[in-house]
Order: sequence, then C-alpha cells, then structure tokens
Amino acid sequence: MVILKVSPGDFSNFNIADVIIKKLHARNISELFPVQFKTYDTISSGRDAVVLARTGTGKTLAFSLPLVNSLIKGQGSRPSTPVVLVLAPTRELVTQIATDFESICVHGIKVTSVYGGVPYKPQCDALRQGTHIVVGAPGRVIDLIEKGVLKLSSVRHVVLDEVDRMLDMGFSKDVESILSEIYSSENSEKPQTLLFSATMPSWVSEISKSYLSEDTLHLSLIDEQETKTSTNVTHLALLCPYESRAATLSDVIKVYCKSRESRCIVFCERKNDADELSTSDAMSADCHVLHGGVPQEKRELVLQKFRDGKYRTLLTTNVAARGLDVPNVDLVIQCHPPRDIEDYIHRSGRTGRADRSGTSICFYTYKERGMLSRIENMAGITFRRISAPTINDITAAWGEEISKTLSNVSKSTWSTFVPLALSIANQLAQNSKTGKVKKDSCDDLGVDDDKTCDRKPKSKDILRALCCALACLSGKEGAVESRSALTAQIGKTAYKLELNFIARSKGLAFATLRNHLPENIVNSIQSLSFIRGKMGYVFDLPSEHDEFVKSTWPNDAQAKLSLLSEIPELEEEESFYQGRSGNYGSWQSRSNGGSRQSFKRSYNSGTCNSSFRNSKSFKFDNS
Repeated sequence: MVILKVSPGDFSNFNIADVIIKKLHARNISELFPVQFKTYDTISSGRDAVVLARTGTGKTLAFSLPLVNSLIKGQGSRPSTPVVLVLAPTRELVTQIATDFESICVHGIKVTSVYGGVPYKPQCDALRQGTHIVVGAPGRVIDLIEKGVLKLSSVRHVVLDEVDRMLDMGFSKDVESILSEIYSSENSEKPQTLLFSATMPSWVSEISKSYLSEDTLHLSLIDEQETKTSTNVTHLALLCPYESRAATLSDVIKVYCKSRESRCIVFCERKNDADELSTSDAMSADCHVLHGGVPQEKRELVLQKFRDGKYRTLLTTNVAARGLDVPNVDLVIQCHPPRDIEDYIHRSGRTGRADRSGTSICFYTYKERGMLSRIENMAGITFRRISAPTINDITAAWGEEISKTLSNVSKSTWSTFVPLALSIANQLAQNSKTGKVKKDSCDDLGVDDDKTCDRKPKSKDILRALCCALACLSGKEGAVESRSALTAQIGKTAYKLELNFIARSKGLAFATLRNHLPENIVNSIQSLSFIRGKMGYVFDLPSEHDEFVKSTWPNDAQAKLSLLSEIPELEEEESFYQGRSGNYGSWQSRSNGGSRQSFKRSYNSGTCNSSFRNSKSFKFDNS
C-alpha cells in the first residue's frame, strides 16, 4: 500500500471554501506558503497574531484568505459599516492589498480602498453605500473618520500590514488614534488584531501590550542568524560613475532581463534622478516613472501597464519599495546603496517572490564602498562584484530571444520585405566597396518573381545586413564604446597586474609600469586597487593607449599584465585617494605616494626581491 504524503500547505488540510479554492487555482496558486499555512487556523479562530516574515513570502494572502473565508461563511446583507479594516503605509500597497482581497472574494462581498492624492467624493460614496472590507492609508482613514463618513463601530478584524514601514513614515500617532477609536468602550467586544511586519521595532511590542490579547500568536519566520533578505535573490554590486549610469543601466537590463516577459524595477534616491534617467537616450525607449510627483491617476495606470507587461522597466523611488507584488520581476536595480538597511531589504524583495528566483544589483561609487560593506554585515548577505556588461554579454543574452522572435515570423510576412532587404544588402555592399553585385535569380530566397531582385547580393552582404538588423534590435546601432570592466567608465580600459610576491605599497605598481611605459601613460592611471592578498593590482588606463600597451609590454615570469575581464576580490580600503581628475582616484597627483622619490625610498629598501628589481621584461597576457 502506497501512502501519499500530503504537503503541509495542501488546501485539503484547511477549512477553505470551495469557491475560494477555485479562485486560488485561477491565480495559479496550488498550495499555501509557510507564512500562510502556519497562521491560517489561528487567524480563522479569531486569535490575535504578530507575524514577522520576510518580504515576498505571501503575507497579504496570509491574512486576506482566512478573513474572506470567515466572511463567506457568515455572509448576509451588506453591512452599513465595515467589518474588516486593513491599514498599509502607501497608496500603492493599499491598492495591491485591495486587489488581492477582491481576487478571492465572492459576489456580494465588497472591498473599498481609501488613500490620499485623489478626490474624497468617490471614496465617501462607496463607504456610504456599505462595504465589508476597508483597506486604507492611515492619513486618509483619519480624515474620513473625522468627516464622520468612516465609522468603525462594527469592525471585528484589524490588520496592520508593513508595521515597521508605517513607523518609519511617521504614522505611529495616526495608527494609535485609529486603534483607540476601534477599541473604544462603544464596541461590545474587542476586535481581532493582526500585525504583519518584516522587522520588529519596539513600537510593535508597545502596540501588542496595549491592544492585543494574552493568547496572541507570536510567529517569526526569520532566523536572526540567517540572511534577512529573500533567499531566492542573488545580490550583485557594480561599480559605476554617475556619468556612465544611464548607459550601464540599459546594458544591465538587456543582459539580466533576457525574456520579453521579464520586468525590472530601478530604485532612485530622488524623484529628479528618476525623471533624468527616463529622458536619457539609453533608457527612454522602454520605461516609465513612478514617484510621489506623478498624479495618482497616472500612477495607477503606470503600475497597471507595468503589471500587464506593456513595458519592461519601472523607474521609481521608495514609493514602490513596500508590498508591491508584480509578476515576473526578475531584476531589481538600486542606483545607490541605501543608508537604511531595511530599505535595501525591502527594495531587493520586489524580486525573488513566491518561490521565483531573482537578481538584485546595487550600483555604487568608490565613495560608497563602505556602505556596501555595512549592508553585507547587517543584512547577512554577500555581494558578488560584477563588471559592466560588454557587447558580447549583450549579444549572448539577447541572441536566443531574438532568434525565437525571428523564427516566429511567417513566410507570408517576411517575403514582402525581400525587395527592401535586397536593396539594403546591395547598398551596404556598395558602401563597403565589396565589388559589383551579380545578377541572378532568387530561387534560394523562395521568391518566384525575378523582377523583385534583379540584383543578387553576395552572401557576406546579406550576412552584414542581418548583423546590422540584430545590432539595431539589441539597441547597439551606434559605435561600440570602450568601457572599463573595473569602473564602467567610458573611454577607459581595465588592467590587471599580477605579481608572484606580496607587494607592500601601491607605489610598486608605478615602478613596474615605468620600466616599459612612458610617463604620460603611467600618470594617467586611475582607480588603482590591491587585489586581495596584495599579489597584484587592478587599474584603469585611457583606452587610447591600449594598442601601445599591448605592443610595448614584453614577457617576464615575475609579473603579468592582462586585460581585466572579471573583477577579482579586492583589498578593503578605508578611503580612496583622489587625484586631479576627480572622484575616481587619478594617480596623476604624486602627493599620495606616487612620486618617483617617495617610491624609490620604499622600492630600494628591499620591499621586493632583487631579481624583480633588476628585471627588464614582463609578460603581457591578453588571453
């Protein structure tokens, strides 16, 4: 006899109405997640609960499912005042929660959302008509209470979602006023109270003592010894100067959002930053902006189109950092490391939701390296440092997707473009002086009419035309700009100088380079850093020197100079020396230990072995 093991989240384990199960299946939900099945019976029984869980684990359904199930069982006529009140910190999260409730409600159970930034009248009219569930932002809820439109005397269930965020946004007094109103002596019985949060500030404990019962369920699904971020998210970090940010962002999105169904959310620190990125040539084609300066009606439209996949990228500020559950968000980009660790946790939590994997990439500058280390220590994660994507990375990422797209074009469609394609191929052939184009039939193109192609281009011309088309499809029709793999600076090339001994100072790098390179090239070094273990360096040089460096640098076993393709682990530094060229550490200024005299004192004192000091040949490795 075979005994089938039932999953703890299987619907059969819980008293859930069949009509709700059908609606869950329609949303492709086949079983409950841990935060849901571990709280379902408690919430269904009417007990209070304080739940600590990571973002993206399904907290909204954890409270909406048992509450709606209870309403269905006791459903009667529509109440004149609400039975359920849910408070959330932002308008976007209010809308998201209301949508989740509506997705599992049966006909007759009404959900009303209330928030600021829109006229009062539609919300007031909806409340006067009667509603079961009110989902609202604290500020607008207070206003409607004071206007006498929202009455809380019938509320039997109170939910505070993203409690820690409400505290951060200064809503603690508003929330306490609302709870005090609900728990007033006019109510014959205390309502059930549910608190959901990603962290546990002291304010939550104070609320629990004041309003929750003694038998409250306290459930934490976060082990303090584990990472506080979603375990389904890969955390990457990319060093990038401000002036290269838009172009690098565009390339990163191309590489990490490979399919047309993929979504990307880019978090900016300021509204102006988001607006500036959206109007840049690199980003403007496939993105929209969402922040507090966008009118509410447009914000809702932007979010809906993003959910529907009408465009790939959403540029936003912290307004969307909490609670939004958009399907197929494969990539989250943060333009700077946030100062608040919780902001990083919740922003990165917009991907890797509901058992999907995701990627979070944090852009940073040299000055912000310490902030990255702080996030790693406090969030319990490790960033993998990556380089800006190259043109080869982009073509590799997009090749499969473009191939699928092209293969789906029917012959009846592509054959109409044959005359134009041949014309383009011939024009390219003439422009490149490939020679006179032969006349021939077009049987191999599947075109019966020879008149449509009285000139047949050579195969290499057709190949060139296809390559140009693919370049345009990938957004790379212009000249390919050289960009450093170390700092993403345009016009720079990153190098790695490897030694077979431990170097004690950065000055050794200059002496090594001066053995074979002229002073002007050595003085143009930027962003010099030790490789972990101090057995080498990484640095940038202007790309205009690439050919000269490659042709000039000879061979030697003592040191190896190569083009940097992947960033190795680097030594941590408390500060980064800055030269005359600005924030990215030009070593043209010799005041920081780069002068010949200051180096010679260290170099001649025996820092490295004599065989290396006397060597005149080194190996350049461009493999």
